[in-house]
Amino acid sequence: MKEASVKCVVKDPLTSRYILILETNDGFYLPINIGVFEAEAIYTELNKIVPPRPMTYDFISGILTALDNVVVEKVIIADYDNGIFKASLYLQNGGNTKCIDCRPSDAIALSLRTKSPVFIEEQVLTKCKCFTKDCIKNENSNILEEIITDQGTTFWDV
Repeated sequence: MKEASVKCVVKDPLTSRYILILETNDGFYLPINIGVFEAEAIYTELNKIVPPRPMTYDFISGILTALDNVVVEKVIIADYDNGIFKASLYLQNGGNTKCIDCRPSDAIALSLRTKSPVFIEEQVLTKCKCFTKDCIKNENSNILEEIITDQGTTFWDV
């Protein structure tokens, strides 16, 4: 299992789909197609945009914070099968841990708000279209870096 962080959310200019890109600590990128509402929730948190009223994930995070001894322990992207990612959200309540099945985009939107770690199982990395910058030609590597670091101006438009 590898720890990962959210690198960015981009809109694919050809399909108009939103893609969440996770980056493992050792430099692998994992692209995950997500919905527009989840993309917006992740994007706003990444860019510290505060909505006038709490959005769904802010609300859920607030509920968890209000409950005594309940903490989002971690998120695990656990499996990939037939184009579908499966994730688990681990809640800790005192000494008990509960595992909740969920979509990766929901779990990650919540983990960003609760500052909880995200992990990817090795089997997911081997089954998916993971890549590193090392496997891309130099000129394309520069384009990729531009895309994932300049999402605010060029590639994000809800």
